[in-house]
Amino acid sequence: MRNTIMEGLVINRTKEWTASDYQLLGESAAPCQLIDGELFMSPAPTPEHQRVVRRLFKILDSFAAGTGEVFFSPIDLYVDDRNVFQPDLIYIAESNANAVTKKGVEKAPDLIVEIISPSNSYVDRYTKKKAYLKMGVKEYWIVDPANQTLEVFSEDLDVVDKPSFFLSQGGIVSSRVIPQLKFNLEDIWS
Repeated sequence: MRNTIMEGLVINRTKEWTASDYQLLGESAAPCQLIDGELFMSPAPTPEHQRVVRRLFKILDSFAAGTGEVFFSPIDLYVDDRNVFQPDLIYIAESNANAVTKKGVEKAPDLIVEIISPSNSYVDRYTKKKAYLKMGVKEYWIVDPANQTLEVFSEDLDVVDKPSFFLSQGGIVSSRVIPQLKFNLEDIWS
């Protein structure tokens, strides 16, 4: 166990962190997430990651107009007392607007999108996916720019290891939570 210094703040790695501890870090702390009681910090996303997030945000935001709101990282999603994640994109339907509070998102969003990279693939594919579906997220998208794939997981699946929808490189993307949403997956790679 060790301590880490973050912008003048010593992070105690010998204890289990809680959501309350996480909130004490404040906005001046580097982007970090609380995963299973451990604080994780990572460098800024790559330019390509940011391009994919930007393209997807524009698409989701245009289709979500009048039905809900789309947020992009960093925004805190309070999963439980041991987990505070910062998904790349979150869609909250108007009927679920009370999920958004002054401190972040405190109830299950309708849709979460994570853009994976080699450094976060395992956490996004397993740890976060299980937590998101357990908390009641209706749809979870895993976008893999390196392989140009999109996997969609739904809350009603008995087996969380099999996506309900899978596209590779191209094809029409649709969503159960944003029914009017339709776009070609190729649009986010170009």
